[in-house]
Amino acid sequence: LTPFGYLCLLHTLAYRFMLAAFLLVSSAAAKAVEAEAADRRGLAARADAECYIPLKAVYDAMNGPKWGNGGRSWLNPGIKCCDKDYISCKDGLIDKIQFKWIPYVRGTIPPQLALLRDLTELELRNKDLTGTLPDALFSSDSVFEEIDISENDITGTLPPNLFVSGTLKKFEAKRAGISGTLPPTIGMARNLKELDIRDSDNCKWIRVKGDNWVVNPARARNPNAQPKYVLGDPPTRVYHKKQKCRGYSGTIPPEIGGATKLQEIRIKKNRISGSLPASMALLDAVKKLELDENKFRGPIPRGLHVSKECRLTDADDMFPPP
Repeated sequence: LTPFGYLCLLHTLAYRFMLAAFLLVSSAAAKAVEAEAADRRGLAARADAECYIPLKAVYDAMNGPKWGNGGRSWLNPGIKCCDKDYISCKDGLIDKIQFKWIPYVRGTIPPQLALLRDLTELELRNKDLTGTLPDALFSSDSVFEEIDISENDITGTLPPNLFVSGTLKKFEAKRAGISGTLPPTIGMARNLKELDIRDSDNCKWIRVKGDNWVVNPARARNPNAQPKYVLGDPPTRVYHKKQKCRGYSGTIPPEIGGATKLQEIRIKKNRISGSLPASMALLDAVKKLELDENKFRGPIPRGLHVSKECRLTDADDMFPPP
C-alpha cells in the first residue's frame, strides 16, 4: 500500500469502529429506556392493585359517605387509581389527594395513608380533624414535600419521623392543637424552607351553649330600669368560643441548625422556653422569624441574621449578643 492508501484504510477502520460503538451504545440506551418504561408500567400496575386499601381507609376514617358521588369511585377497585375523583398522579402513581375539593371531610388521619408511598402533599387545613398525626405516615423513604394540618383539633405531639426523609419543604400546623416539643430530627430536614406552628396555644373555634343575656327591654322606656340584662327568648343560645390548648413547650433543639434552608420560622404564641441554640446562627437563609409570646430568655445567637421580619416582642428576657 502507498502511504496514502494506508492512511485511507486507517480512516475506514476507525469509522467502522466508531459506527459499531455508536450502534452498541444506542442499542443499550434503547434497552435502558424500554426497561425503565416497563418498570414504570409495572409500578403503575402495582399501584392500581395497592391503592384500594389506603383509599378505602381514608374514605372510612374521614367521613367518606358524606362526600357525595365523587368519593364513591374510591370504593370501586375496577376504576384505576389515577381515574378516581380527587386524585392527582405523576407517571401513573398517586402523588396528591385533592382534599381541599372534598366536602365534609372530618374524622381522623388513618395510618394506612402511608401505603401511598409516592404522596408529596398532604393538604388538610381546616378540615375538622381530630386524633393525632400518625408517626407511621413517615419514614426515611417518605417523599412528602408539603404538609398543612392547620386549624384542626389534632392533638398529641409531632411524630419523631416527620423530618427524617429530608424531602419536606413546608410544614404548617398553626392552631392545630398539637403540643409537646420540636423533635431533634428537625436537623435532618435539609430541604425545609417554612416551619409554621404559631398560635398553637389556641385551637379552632368551637360551638358552645350558654345563657342568652339581652338588654332589659324595659330600658327602652326607662334607661335606668333594673336589672340591666335579662334572659332572652330563647333563654339559651349557641355561640362560638376559641378552645385553649397547651401549645408547644420545652426548648428549641440545637439540631435545628442542620435545617440550613429554613427561610421562615413562625413559632409565636406557644410555651417554648430556654435560650435560642447557638446553632441557629447557621441558618443564614432566614427571612422571617416570629418568636414573640413565648418564654425565651438569654442572648440572641451571634451571627443569626434575619433579612426581612424579626419579631421578638414579648419574648421574655431576650437581649442582643455581647
